[in-house]
Amino acid sequence: MPHPYVRPQRPGAVPLLAPKELGALLAGPEPPCLVDVRPASERRLAHLAGDLHIPLDQLPANLGRLPRDRAVVLYDHLGFRARVAAEFLLDRGFDRVAALEGGIEEYSRVVDPSVGRYSDDLRGPELVLRQMPRPETGCLAYFVGDPSARVAVIIDPGQDVAPYRALLADGGWTLAAIVETHTHADHLAGHAALHTATEAPIFVSHRSPAQYPHRRLSEGEAVPFGSQELVVLETPGHTVDHLTLRLRDEIFTGDTLLLGSCGRTDLGGGSPDLLWESLQDKILHLPNETEVYPAHYGPKHALPDRFVSTLGFERVTNEALTQGSQEAFVRYMTEGWPPKPKDFDRIVRANLDG
Repeated sequence: MPHPYVRPQRPGAVPLLAPKELGALLAGPEPPCLVDVRPASERRLAHLAGDLHIPLDQLPANLGRLPRDRAVVLYDHLGFRARVAAEFLLDRGFDRVAALEGGIEEYSRVVDPSVGRYSDDLRGPELVLRQMPRPETGCLAYFVGDPSARVAVIIDPGQDVAPYRALLADGGWTLAAIVETHTHADHLAGHAALHTATEAPIFVSHRSPAQYPHRRLSEGEAVPFGSQELVVLETPGHTVDHLTLRLRDEIFTGDTLLLGSCGRTDLGGGSPDLLWESLQDKILHLPNETEVYPAHYGPKHALPDRFVSTLGFERVTNEALTQGSQEAFVRYMTEGWPPKPKDFDRIVRANLDG
């Protein structure tokens, strides 16, 4: 089996339409009927031209508004509610139905930038959340802050810390903490340089063999910043020292859960059995609406070129989460993966030494 990312074909699965495919259909001679299933409060932020607005909870009472002689494409912010809506319509005899993969967020990013997007920063007046992608490595770092207190945390910083320092300085932020979700094996991390520049403490798992000065985190502990906090879930498997960080309705999953797949387990003392337990006992117990923020994206890692998803969407589309049993998952994690990254041992040692 090739790894990753090849979504398995599953009988009865809801059809998914990629954003570029939708763009082509909309420009063609028989455009589909677009249906926005988000609540009105989200629709005010952005929507697709010429669509119908039928919130998910109002769909049963509005079936008569939907055509049966045209394709119907349902969309929301990130994809989960649209998939639920598509499943509902399929069960009621609509046979040309699909959900927009990645939602309006992905469509506006890769197809039509003129479509409004949700704010990159603000999650209400109490929180700033910014993804900081590094296209050269396919990695994602995260800046989260309390805008009232001007206190922030940076998760999984890259080697070049200039963008983080500029963001802190421009916004008048104080850096409360630097958190590493795990010991990275494919790129040099920036925790040590950022600590030197800001004096912010570095937080890692209590299982980490890190040699630099750090503070140790265990299950249920929290990293506070202003009125907010990151709560620790211990999720070993990709590496023995892996953490997932929960912030309100968001989780920063590192390599435990990627979009469409998960991190391999043959690096850094990983274990497919431990990863299965972390996914089943920790991650998949969270609500479907939980937003998933991974540490990697894009073709460098053979992953979708997406930055965010929901747990509900990943639960039904992610190839690592649809293996069906622990035995099948272990086979998936131990067969067909490419060779270890170049300079693996040197990168791991450098990241542990700081």
